[in-house]
Amino acid sequence: MTLIAVGKIVNVHGIKGVVKIKPYLMHGKDLPQFNPLTDKTGKKSFEVSVSGTQGECLLANLKGITTREVAEQFKGLELYANRSKLPETESNEFYCCDLVGMKVIKDGTEFGKVVSVMNFGAGDILEIKTMKGKQLDFAFSKKTFPCVDTAKKELEIVIPEGMEEVIK
Repeated sequence: MTLIAVGKIVNVHGIKGVVKIKPYLMHGKDLPQFNPLTDKTGKKSFEVSVSGTQGECLLANLKGITTREVAEQFKGLELYANRSKLPETESNEFYCCDLVGMKVIKDGTEFGKVVSVMNFGAGDILEIKTMKGKQLDFAFSKKTFPCVDTAKKELEIVIPEGMEEVIK
């Protein structure tokens, strides 16, 4: 079973055990359709129901959690869904977890591997460990990564102008 991070409990709301979840999904309210959600180990499971929103967060109940004190114990917990429950991606659409581990090809030779995907609000950034051992970050754009081959687990990179010196 492959687990995918779909959100994080960032706080509690009120006194009846409601939690605030920052969803990682494009459509956060879809979170309950992937129930049961689990912790990173897959050993603890949670049935989530959404009761509203507050800013970018979902207000949600975890089945069996009815007090603020118990809900507080889950602050900071990342929630995971079974990969098989997620919808298939469209053409030129990817799950971040599918990019991690991919070979990065530059001019026909292996340049490095994707070690993580980050997003600080302005778009996805791929962290790449080069064959020379450098850790470099690149915006995940069609211009920089014109070809992503999920079957081969490879993506092609075109080094952005001005970064040629950095990669040496």
